[in-house]
Amino acid sequence: MGGPTHVPLRIGRLVALAVLLLGSQSGAVRTVTAAGSPPGWLPEAGDQASGVSVWSRLASELPLSQRGQRPVFSLRPMEHAGMLHWLPPRPPPLPDIELAEPAGIRAPVDSEVRLVFSEPMDTSSVEESFRVEPSVSGQFNWPDQKTLVFHLSAPLAYRTTYWVSVAGYAAAQPRLIAAASFSFSTLWPPPAVPFPFTLTFDDCGSADQIQAILTALADRGLHAIFFPTGKCRDQFPWLIPTLIAAGHRVCNHTYSHPDLSKLSAAAIISEIQRGVSVQCDLFRPPYGAMDRFGRVYSAAASLGYRIQLWDVDTRDWAGTPADLMVAMIRAKGGVVLMHMHGIHTVEAIRAL
Repeated sequence: MGGPTHVPLRIGRLVALAVLLLGSQSGAVRTVTAAGSPPGWLPEAGDQASGVSVWSRLASELPLSQRGQRPVFSLRPMEHAGMLHWLPPRPPPLPDIELAEPAGIRAPVDSEVRLVFSEPMDTSSVEESFRVEPSVSGQFNWPDQKTLVFHLSAPLAYRTTYWVSVAGYAAAQPRLIAAASFSFSTLWPPPAVPFPFTLTFDDCGSADQIQAILTALADRGLHAIFFPTGKCRDQFPWLIPTLIAAGHRVCNHTYSHPDLSKLSAAAIISEIQRGVSVQCDLFRPPYGAMDRFGRVYSAAASLGYRIQLWDVDTRDWAGTPADLMVAMIRAKGGVVLMHMHGIHTVEAIRAL
C-alpha cells in the first residue's frame, strides 16, 4: 500500500521542479533580449511564408571581409539555452613596412630612401603621405608595387638625424592601411687629413671600449684593420662577426700576445696558427718584436703571412692626448697603430 502512494507524489514534485526551471530559463532569455529590439538577422514569423531564408537575411546583415565574398561567421551556444551569437571574421593583418635603405649605423650623405611593403600598395596614396624631416627634395620610383625608392635631388647633411613617415592603402584591399615612421642619422664629415691613412687596432679591450671604437668609426664612415688576439676572440665570440659585418678587416696578432723573439720556432708557429685571421694575409707581431735570426719572419712566411708593422705609433695605451694623436696622423698619414684599449682613442677618431 505504501509504494503506490509515494511514487505519484515524487513524480509530481519532479514535474513541478522541471516547470520552475524552464520558467527561470525563459525569464533569463527574455531579460537579455528585452534591452533592445531583436537582432535584424533573426527570422521573423513572416519570413518562411514570404520565401526569405535565414541564410539570405544573414548574408544581407553580416559584414563581409571583401565585397562579393560569402560571409564567414560562426555560431556558438550561449550560456542560456536557445541563445546563439555570431562572431565577425578576423580582419586580415595590416601591411608591414621596412626601411631597407639607408642601412647600418650611419647613412652616407648620398643615400637613397628605399621602403619595402609586405604586399602591393596603392602607389598614389603612399606618395601623397610620404614625408622626410628635415625636408628634402627628390623623385619617386616604383620598381614594383611593393618597393618605393626615393631618389634625393641633393646630398643629405652631415651628422643629421632624418625622420621618414609614410602611409597608404593596400592595392587589393583598400580598407587596409599601412603606416610607419623611421629615423636614420648621417655620417660625420670626412676626416681632414692631407695624406692617405689607415687606422689599425691591436690586442683587445673591454666590450664597452670595443663598441665605442666601432661606433666612432661608423660615425666617421671609416673602415679599419683589426689585429685581435686569439684570446680576445675566445673572450668575445661576437667580436669577429661584428667586425666583418661592419666592413673591417680582421688579421693575425698571435693567440696570447707574447714577445715572439724570445720563443722557439715551434712556439712561434703555434702562436700564429692559433691567432685570428679572416681572409687576411697580414700578420703583426706583438710589440713589433722581430728576432735577428729571422725566425719570426720565416714562421709567418711559412704560414702564408706578410709582416705588417706601422708608420705612426700613437701610444694611445699610454694616454696620449687626442689632439696630439690627430696631429701625428695629419702630419704623416700612412698606417696608424692604435689599440682597442686606448685611453683617448675614441676622442681621437672623432677629432680627425
